[in-house]
Amino acid sequence: MQHARDQGVTTVLVGRFTIKEKETKFVKGETIRDTIMYFIPDTVRLSGEVRYKYKYKTDTVYRDVPVVDRDETIKATLEDWNLIRDYTRTLFDNESGRLSVDFSVQYNELQRLAYSFAPIHKEVTTEKQRVFVPFVSVTSVNWDSFSAGGGFFYYDIGVRIELAAKRVNFGLLYKF
Repeated sequence: MQHARDQGVTTVLVGRFTIKEKETKFVKGETIRDTIMYFIPDTVRLSGEVRYKYKYKTDTVYRDVPVVDRDETIKATLEDWNLIRDYTRTLFDNESGRLSVDFSVQYNELQRLAYSFAPIHKEVTTEKQRVFVPFVSVTSVNWDSFSAGGGFFYYDIGVRIELAAKRVNFGLLYKF
């Protein structure tokens, strides 16, 4: 409340109170995709001797002793070496986004690598809500008497004062 004593006028300043409400949501971004087809290895090491996929046959002399079938072993090893193996993995799927990789291996080499990344970013919105809401009102009873008033709401509870011709009415209000 301010007083201006020189003019003899009293001025009352009423402010509006507000509160802030935060809403957090996760927004999916645009998916990034790429495929890499031609690889040059950084390091190549000699692993030692060849590892075969052994196939066995029963011996004609000793029936209970399995013997390595040389031709079938070489054939099975070459078939395994020629196989195309496709792998699909999701590396992570969390609040940062989703990263998936697909890759193919053939001839003991990586032939193709594809990835997709769908980022998710956190979006926080702040909304101001009015806590203190003033209002004015006019009331008519049978169109022959009028009253005027006003008041305010603080959150959902309101107070009203109404001035009629010869009386003053007070009221308590609640917002649904």
